[in-house]
Amino acid sequence: MKKLLLLMAAFFMLSTVIVGCQRDKDDDDEEEEVVRNNSSIVPSQFQGRSNVKLGAIYVDTRTLELGVYDHGTIDGDIISLYVNGKLVLDKYTLKGPADIKKVKVTLDYTGYNYILMYAHNEGSIPPNTCTLTVKDASSTKDFVLESNLSSNGAVDVIVD
Repeated sequence: MKKLLLLMAAFFMLSTVIVGCQRDKDDDDEEEEVVRNNSSIVPSQFQGRSNVKLGAIYVDTRTLELGVYDHGTIDGDIISLYVNGKLVLDKYTLKGPADIKKVKVTLDYTGYNYILMYAHNEGSIPPNTCTLTVKDASSTKDFVLESNLSSNGAVDVIVD
């Protein structure tokens, strides 16, 4: 009887370890699966304004460091920045290139993602212009976003 109980206990412990290992493996597999968008996902409108696609940036990784600063004269431009519809920078007053505001993000997808700039004002010199820096694993790219009180500027960010 003791041997049977020991054998059953050993079997139970071994099966728990095997199931636990399998669950961890499945969890890892789920984390690695990332949806791929093969075309632009910039919506036509955001918060009642039309979105204007201004171009595309190609990056090597989904993890990025974004930076923003006023592209022209520092004139009080206030913007919000969205990545795939998610707010990453809220009502920020743009400063100059010596004072770049940086934000780390992880893109949701491989293939196409987007960054959108929403203008809360137009500063003293319309429209809002913002230099967006995008740093991936291997390089930093600059892109100029523009928005006003009737349209948002957007850029496709494509993970190769």
